[in-house]
Amino acid sequence: MLKRKIAINKKAKNWQDRYPLVSVEWFDICSDSSWQSPQSVMSATLPICITKGHLLSQTKGIIRIFGDMSKNDKGELEEVGNTTLIPWSVVKGIKKI
Repeated sequence: MLKRKIAINKKAKNWQDRYPLVSVEWFDICSDSSWQSPQSVMSATLPICITKGHLLSQTKGIIRIFGDMSKNDKGELEEVGNTTLIPWSVVKGIKKI
């Protein structure tokens, strides 16, 4: 999985073509309040998470994804829900599904 931008087709006539389905692999922040040796902390790794959804945008250092949507009477995208914002600084890779 490469860390690259996915093209959003702003001229697409329907929302499915405009907002592609993607899978984003990203490093999560991890904390632990227990007592540990420095060696234990140094050997700890970050968990890798995967988020899938429709790509809304990739601007200002943030990937914006939505999982749910509502359409108007014309079948056009009206509102989005189940949104996730992921900073590019933690992204391991993104690919189109």
